Amino acid sequence: MRMKKLGFLIVFGALINFSFGQNLGQIQRGQRGYVPPMVLNNETYIEVVEPYEEVERMMPKCISVLQLDAFEQEIIKGMLIKKFESQNFIVKDEKNTREDRKRKFTALDKEFFTELGTILSPEQIEAYKNIDFKESSKDKKKRKKNKRN
Repeated sequence: MRMKKLGFLIVFGALINFSFGQNLGQIQRGQRGYVPPMVLNNETYIEVVEPYEEVERMMPKCISVLQLDAFEQEIIKGMLIKKFESQNFIVKDEKNTREDRKRKFTALDKEFFTELGTILSPEQIEAYKNIDFKESSKDKKKRKKNKRN
């Protein structure tokens, strides 16, 4: 009698173990329909950049699109360097939350565009906003080629 109870408990325990071990009714990783759990990221999307390198990369496009003279070029260089240094300061400050950073960046952009308004016309400012400063593959190839030589 005692042996039957023990056998029954072992079989019953094994069945329960197998059913919970298989996660019945749940979509498992690797199956169709699996959605990974959300991961909240509290880090910045904007990284610390080298201001002078960034300005040197941006200036040729600014000069060609906005038709800047030498005086305007130097003023805009100074403004861009100041903007990137301020961005680096905001990113490095770990006390800021994501919302604080976002608010500070929008205020910094507003300030930058008002400063641009003292030098450039409104049409030029709109043209500046529409410039894509990301490096194209041709620009990357030229830069790599110049580094080798």
